[in-house]
Amino acid sequence: MPLDPAVQAILNHLAGLPRPTSIEQLRAGQSVSALPGRPVGIGPVRDLTLPGPASELPARLYTPTGEAPAAGWPLAVFFHGGGFVLGDIASHDSLCRELCASGAVAVLSVEYRLAPEFPFPAPVDDAYAAYLWAASHAAELGADPARLAVAGDSAGAALSIAVTLRARDEGGKAPQAQLLIYPPADLLNESGSRRANAEGYFLTRDMMGMFGRAYITDPAHLSHPHVSPILAELHDLPPALVLTAEFDPLHDEGVAYAQALRAAGNHVEELAGPGLIHGFANMTGVVPAAAALIDRAGAWLGETLRS
Repeated sequence: MPLDPAVQAILNHLAGLPRPTSIEQLRAGQSVSALPGRPVGIGPVRDLTLPGPASELPARLYTPTGEAPAAGWPLAVFFHGGGFVLGDIASHDSLCRELCASGAVAVLSVEYRLAPEFPFPAPVDDAYAAYLWAASHAAELGADPARLAVAGDSAGAALSIAVTLRARDEGGKAPQAQLLIYPPADLLNESGSRRANAEGYFLTRDMMGMFGRAYITDPAHLSHPHVSPILAELHDLPPALVLTAEFDPLHDEGVAYAQALRAAGNHVEELAGPGLIHGFANMTGVVPAAAALIDRAGAWLGETLRS
């Protein structure tokens, strides 16, 4: 289908802005995360710090409205997107509030060290450490340690996948669900959608190139299962919901990853975003179709953790 009209309006606005040519310019510029979010009603929100493998990690805990269940709220540990070089808990504040509200789940949003200052595997190490901390301190957060999930968008979805794989392979507490919003699943090969949607849809080939060069300093890491999980052994993983966008360069690898999970015997659901682009999870305040998808994703998260 054609581009969603609300998305087209955003792209028209972005087309009039200077095009960033470096990570420094990307960090200094305005991104879709600056778009207005939707007002949603949730309970208390508090900032905290978690112990990381090299330094403390800023985090933000969102709790639903109402009285918590006796065992505590279901908890989703969330990792933000931004190509492994951008983003923080502030850039994804609206999205975390929306997931908290629509799923009636607590959300722990975690920052991690960013490339190029800290390339792979530092972000993965931080994400896994934060998840293990949340699993062992869930009760302190008012959460149920038996109902844990990982969630993230884009780079954060990739970190969620890596955390899930490490928990299985290293004996960590397994999450009960994984919410993966337009995940990059194959950095080794160029999919058809990476070619077809390389220009004009917010996330460009040049941007992806900058992100990849910053994050991956050793070409051998491109085939690492925590970088290109489409190449990983995918048995015995928790239920997953994979969201994709029609005009996203990452569309095809998100679909392929969902298919690979299913072929390995896992329960997988998919939500397609017709007419949408990469980054739609940060556009919910101005793109109704994006808001509807995020609400469905949050509802899936809550239902899966309570089942």
